[in-house]
Amino acid sequence: MTSDADQTNPSGATHGSGIPRERTASPQAPTLPWLEWAPGERVVLRYRRPDGLHDALGILVETAIDHVVIDTRRGPVRVEASTMVTGKKVPPPPMPPSGRSTSPGGTTA
Repeated sequence: MTSDADQTNPSGATHGSGIPRERTASPQAPTLPWLEWAPGERVVLRYRRPDGLHDALGILVETAIDHVVIDTRRGPVRVEASTMVTGKKVPPPPMPPSGRSTSPGGTTA
């Protein structure tokens, strides 16, 4: 006959009361996706400001634990990590079809 103190979970660990302990994963800090981005990559990042959500689309200039800097059409934008909502790498902008030009009126020549 076995007592509760002899009961073990698959890892062999027991509580002092003899009740098996559940395996738990060791806590890990969440990954910061922007730290995997490399300067020079094209990215889009949605971030929160007092007046609502904004997007920064452009070339990544700098990454740090607490912020990123993106060179957008309007100039460099620094986004603090605490305001980031979502973001991802994006492909280069599409190239205009060769041999075609668009006139100011929107028609093709």
